[in-house]
Amino acid sequence: MRLIILNQFFYPDHSATSQLMTDLAESLVEQGVEVTAVSSRGGYIGGEKLSRRETFQGVRIERAWATGFGKRTIARRVSDYLSFFLGATWRLLRLPSHDVVMALTTPPLIGLVALLVGRLRGMRVIMLVQDVYPDVAVALGTLNPESITTKAMDLLSRQVLARSDRIVVLSECMRERISSKIGGKRASRIDVIHNWADGIDIRPLSEGSNPFVDEHKLGNSFVVLFSGNMGRVNEFSTVLEAAVLLRDRADIVFLFVGDGAKAAEIDEFRHTHDLANVRLLPYQPRNQLRYSLAAGDALLVTLTEGLAGLSVPSKAYAIMAAGRPLLFVGDPKSDIARIIINYRCGAVIASGDNAGLAEVIADWSSNALLMKEFGTAARALFEERFDRRQAVSSYMETLRKCVGPLPVTPAAIEAVP
Repeated sequence: MRLIILNQFFYPDHSATSQLMTDLAESLVEQGVEVTAVSSRGGYIGGEKLSRRETFQGVRIERAWATGFGKRTIARRVSDYLSFFLGATWRLLRLPSHDVVMALTTPPLIGLVALLVGRLRGMRVIMLVQDVYPDVAVALGTLNPESITTKAMDLLSRQVLARSDRIVVLSECMRERISSKIGGKRASRIDVIHNWADGIDIRPLSEGSNPFVDEHKLGNSFVVLFSGNMGRVNEFSTVLEAAVLLRDRADIVFLFVGDGAKAAEIDEFRHTHDLANVRLLPYQPRNQLRYSLAAGDALLVTLTEGLAGLSVPSKAYAIMAAGRPLLFVGDPKSDIARIIINYRCGAVIASGDNAGLAEVIADWSSNALLMKEFGTAARALFEERFDRRQAVSSYMETLRKCVGPLPVTPAAIEAVP
């Protein structure tokens, strides 16, 4: 079995889809699948160009030419998108034919390239829907739902999904959205596979010294932590207004670790309101994630209102793996919000309820027993449903549905836990 994973970002990029696809590719190689990743030479936040090709953990990485301006402005983002379309098309045409090409949704409609080249070269096509476009852009106000551009994007998206051999979505709510786009008769092609975290790399830390806590002098604080991409799908206004309400609580710190389109807004709000209780740090090395997550007493997951079923915050799974309480702010109809409520591993706060959020944080800061109960429940849920091994097994099944039974190799037997 030979598989191409097509996504704008791959190892060593810090973006969520890059880390997820790197994990998946490594694990599929262990299962005997020959994996080639086609990505951009640019990074999610810009920076130096990566090498044209390399091999990492048995995965062949082919990086297409594209601009690498990053996500700071719409113009930069569009430039990176369009140039990657061209570079990826050229690279897919020149690579040896594979059995399957699996395309993500970064950039939007890159699946069209996968479908056209895949059909031309006799490859099966899987669409992995991380975000539903153009619906996300419409919900965020970036695109006018009545514009010709939006309608054309929606038509193309529907056609690509309808003509794919399999579609992978991240939640039941997203399945409903996609099913309505392609029609109920095609819904049998949709597989729900949740995103994941690695429960070995990220795990609850035993009581004791945490180098991240020590380095940033957080030991005497109740830390409300947001870790990862600060993107347009995230809802931060409620969190920042809660920080204003709690500004006199010297023992409570709001810590944002990462980067993204809204990082500058957070920093500007902090300075405008002179908030000493709000701190920002850059992305941390991946091998330090277990320590940075463990530094948080309450870990934030946010999603802008109206995005339920259109985008799923993948950081929630790493938080569960770390055994920390989840504090969800945003659309209560999202699958993550439902999980938190059903499994009692945190709290859900509606967008705009900054007073309610501040009250929850204040209550949690003096209830260590409740924090421990939430954290234990989160880790138990993770082990039951969202560990990396379970996701890999589901992806293997999707590949089988595409091309038939896969041969069992010695490597695959050894990799079985």
